[in-house]
This record gives sequence, C-alpha cells and structure tokens, in this order.
Amino acid sequence: MTEHPEPTSPSALLRWIPGLALFRDYKRSWLAGDLMAGASVCVVMIPSVVAYARLMGLPPQNGLYAALVPLVVYPLFSSSRQVIAGPDIAISLLMASAISPLAGHDGGRAAGLAAVLAVLSGLFLLLGSRVKLGKVADFLSKPVLVGYMTGAALILVASQLGGLLGVPLTNNDFFPRVFEAAGKMDQIRPPTLLMGLGLLVLLFGMHRIAPKIPGTLVACVVAIAASQILGLEQRGVAVVGMIPGGLPGFAMPRADWHDIHSLLPAAISIALLGYTEGILLARAFAAKNGYEIAANQELTALGTANLCNGFLQGFCVTGSQARTTINDSAGAKSQMSSLVAALCLALFLLFLTPALSHLPIVALAAVLIYGGSTLVEFDVMKRIYRYYPSAAGVAALTTLGVLAAGVVAGILLGVVLSLLGLINRISHPPDAVLREVPGHGFHDLGERAGETAPGLLAYRFYAPLLFSNSGYFAERVHSLVASSPEPVRWFLLDAQAISDIDVTAGEMLFELHKELKEMGIALKVAHANRPLRELLENTGLAKEIGEECFFASVHECVTAFNGAKS
Repeated sequence: MTEHPEPTSPSALLRWIPGLALFRDYKRSWLAGDLMAGASVCVVMIPSVVAYARLMGLPPQNGLYAALVPLVVYPLFSSSRQVIAGPDIAISLLMASAISPLAGHDGGRAAGLAAVLAVLSGLFLLLGSRVKLGKVADFLSKPVLVGYMTGAALILVASQLGGLLGVPLTNNDFFPRVFEAAGKMDQIRPPTLLMGLGLLVLLFGMHRIAPKIPGTLVACVVAIAASQILGLEQRGVAVVGMIPGGLPGFAMPRADWHDIHSLLPAAISIALLGYTEGILLARAFAAKNGYEIAANQELTALGTANLCNGFLQGFCVTGSQARTTINDSAGAKSQMSSLVAALCLALFLLFLTPALSHLPIVALAAVLIYGGSTLVEFDVMKRIYRYYPSAAGVAALTTLGVLAAGVVAGILLGVVLSLLGLINRISHPPDAVLREVPGHGFHDLGERAGETAPGLLAYRFYAPLLFSNSGYFAERVHSLVASSPEPVRWFLLDAQAISDIDVTAGEMLFELHKELKEMGIALKVAHANRPLRELLENTGLAKEIGEECFFASVHECVTAFNGAKS
C-alpha cells in the first residue's frame, strides 16, 4: 500500500511563516489605518530609494525593486507588525564602499554585485537564525555604532559633493574626494549649486518647523516643478531621465570567486549591522504597541528578504526607521500596511515611473546629504564624550578608521578596540578593602589600602576570576598583605561579585592558599553564591580551604575572627 505524505498542518506552516496568521486573525477595524499607512509609506519611500540606488552607482529602477520585494517578503516571516523593511542609508553606504572599487562606473556590473551582496548577507542572516544567534547584535557596542554612523555621515556628504556642485569627481575615498572637490571649485555650476542649497534649506527647515510632513517628498516635487517651469535642463542641471517601467524579474546574480571573496567582509558587516538596526527598531515599536518580538524570527525575516532581493534585481535591506515611524504614526495595526505599500509601489512601477524623469540629480544629492545628517546621534555623542572618555575614544577612532580605511575596516577597528577595552576592564577590575560603617555593616569606602580590622583584611574583587585577571588578583593580594599596618592573620575574600572561576584562576587560588598558609595567614571566603560554591566543591578547592572557612557574610567572619582572638 502506497503511503502518502501528510499535508503540512496549519500550525506547522505558521511556525515557518508566522505572517500568515495575519489573514486568519485580521480585524476589519484595522483596515482603514493599514490602508492609509501603506499608501503613506509608499509615497515617502520612492525618492529615497532612488537616491540610495544612485549612491551605489545603480540604475534608479533597482532602488524601486529593492524596496518592493521586502514589502511583500518581510511581513510574512517577521514577528513585528509595524516595521517596514527596505533600503537604508547606512547599509547602502556600506554597500557602496564594497561595490564601487569592483564596479568602477559600470551600472550594470554594480547592480550584479549588489545582488550578490544581498544573497550573501541573506545567507549569513539565515545561518544566524538557524544556529540561534539572535542575541549576537547585542555585542556591537554603542560607541562603535556611533563612530560608524558619524563616519558614514561624513562619507555620505563627501560622496554627494559632485552632485551638489555639478562637478564630476573621480575619487571614491573620503579625503581624496574632498581634496579633489576643493581643487575644482572653479568648475562649479551655479544653477546646480543654488538648487541644491535651496533644497537643503527646505529639508532642514521642514524638519524643524513641520517634522510630520515628509520633507524628501516635498523637496523632490519642488525640484521637478522647478526643473520644468524654469527649464533647468537647458541650463545644465542634470536630471534622472527615463526610468524603465515594469516589475522586477528573476535574475541569477553572477560573480566570480574573486568578487565573492572581496564581498564577504562587507556581507558579514551588512548582516550584523542590518540585523542590529532591524531588531532594535522591532523591539522599540513592539514595546510601544504592546507585543513581543522573536529575535531569531527577525533574523529569518531579514535573511529571507535579502535573499529574495538578490534574485529579483534588488540589494541589501533592513528595517527602515523613517518609514516605520511613518507607518506607525499613520495608524498601521498589522503587516497588512506593508502589503498595501507593496501594491502601491507596484502600481507606480507599472504606470508612473515617467513622473521621475525630470527629477534633478542634485535633488537626490540633497536628499542623501540630509539623510546623512540623521545618522549622527548628537545627544548620544554628547553623553558619551562627557561621561565615558574611553568609549568616546573608541567612537572617535572608529570614525577616523571609517574615513581613512573604509567602512568595513573602520567597523572592524571599532569592534577590536571595544574588545580590547573589555579585556582591559576584566584584566584590571576595581577592587576594595572593606571597612565597617557603624550600624550598617562592612562596605567599600573607596580606599585601596589599610585593613578591615587589626589582623584581618576583607577584600572584594569586582569581576569573575579568569585567566586574564588571575595574575593581577594574586599581585593585589600580596600587595595588600605587605602594606597592611599590622601583620595579617586572616585574609577574607568577599566573593559576592565573583560569578565564575576558570581553570587558570582555580590553579592560582590553590597556589595562593598555599602561599598564604606558609605565611601564617588563613584564607577565608564570604558571600560565595551557589554556582560559585558548587564550582569550588567540584574542583576540590572548597575542601582544600576548609568548609569551616566559608561564611555567609563579612560581618559573620569578623565576629568569628574577634572570637578567635579572645
């Protein structure tokens, strides 16, 4: 008898594609808000995604394709109801830094490389989801992100100097491009520059006076109208030109092994940065609207969206803060708003692309420069530089690394500096000799020398005991014993801040106990938490020290010490 495979159950299908629950549980009362939000998102995104495509040297239609696909794919796999996935200015800049050296000025090759990069980053995200790496984004520190964003904003401004001035620039790196622009100031096209500056004033003015009105859309409409009314094309102001209509078709990304090898570091960086931006955005709007986010499901959603984009003539995407904010403020209640935005964008691609043919390129440059300004978190930078000097150094060096060595190298430099800073803090953590506060027990009063009681030192170490700080710990113990005003008889380790002891540190404690014993000093332990106590018992260190040498508190140990003296 032939066995037939059992059909996939609805619950199993929903585990794979949780967005399908939208159609099962959708409430009619949500429809008006979702329709309005979806239409608003579509209208606002069109000029931005065309600008992002230009930033990477791609044909403008590729920006529209890259926006369309994730509007359909992401909501089907995501656990977020409000996030709009699509092209992002920071991710686009990172892509441009990887693609431009390989593509030169060949738009077709740039589009192919962008598609390959989308496939690679999508695969990395899906792999991360498979091995449950949803928390990995938490390890990209804020100083690194701030430093990267600041450097990215400066690079973005430099990349648009040619479009703003109406002067062709050949250098792609930050400093050479700035110097090249400075050397060509005599070639500026005044109509182009005046329009660009006017649009920047309009964008920043609207952000300040009417922040809820989409400034980029208004600026582009004004630019198109001015171009046609004033005949700016005849005055030398370049325009976008005709954009082919129609929906994206399937296209197999093509690249040789050399290209793939060159793109791999950027693909990893894009996957990490894109997921970091996406998950932070999803968490923020989930908290605002009263539901929870599944971190690994977001990895799956972004990975699938990027992978599909790679095969449908798009490029890398992540959660868009600007579009998600518009989506939420316009009344979106579910992922349906993203599908509505996709429908509106598809209609635009089919029938309305000629409307952009007279859009001046300088308008796109103004949109990108304005967008770059939003990357810099001035309030966060101010707090970091005021309260965290070492973190401020990491942020500043990351910015310098991004400008001097490129986006990927700059991010890697920032990550390495953050890890070195972490290692340094773990290797040389703060510590203290505890002193009695009458009526309030024994506390860290901030002094590093002295004694807790005549003949007793109660020492607190503010870190796990690991191979990286075990030598420092032993040095501090010997130093404190040697500098004590009176000969030490008991040395009490307050272990309440010690959450772990590794093999190297365990061996160090065995040796330290032996050395102290030879000096006539008894090693005692207080506040050993359960996991730490079990570890000491399993390694035999608790037996070596002696069960009677463990105390529930510093006060209990000091009382026992005073009793032993009398």
